[in-house]
Amino acid sequence: MRKTQCLIWALALAVACAAAAYGAGKTMSVGIRDAQLREAPSFLSKIIGPVPYAQQVEIVEERGDWDMVAAPGGNTGWLHVSALSDKRLSLASGAGDASQNVSGKEMALAGKGFNAQIEADYRRGHAGNYEWIDKMGKITYPPEALMAFLAQGDLHPREAGAQ
Repeated sequence: MRKTQCLIWALALAVACAAAAYGAGKTMSVGIRDAQLREAPSFLSKIIGPVPYAQQVEIVEERGDWDMVAAPGGNTGWLHVSALSDKRLSLASGAGDASQNVSGKEMALAGKGFNAQIEADYRRGHAGNYEWIDKMGKITYPPEALMAFLAQGDLHPREAGAQ
């Protein structure tokens, strides 16, 4: 019986490791303007820095709706999956393989911080009116103000994957 339990645990561990590694080593493109590389898989996590549109990143780990990525220059951090595209994007125009160039629609979406899926969801409810999206895109708050807001409301955000 003990041998069977060890075998089951070993199999479960192997499956968990394989699931965590699934997608690791895959190259993706940033599909929105200046995606925010974060220290942890949470929108409230400290921002390490921006990753520009069309930048190629290597997926290191996947955790729910977040991917840990390695960007050129040695920066490693977390990006939300909505900021990534499996399509190889390029800002070049008129040179090389035209299938890798960015269309006007893709540039417009990236400028709004959208990708095709997010735009489709938004259009279903708003008939393509981006006025409020544009206004919201201009609003910024320093991290200290966000943390003070959370403290004032006695809010305690959890990291992605936490129960």
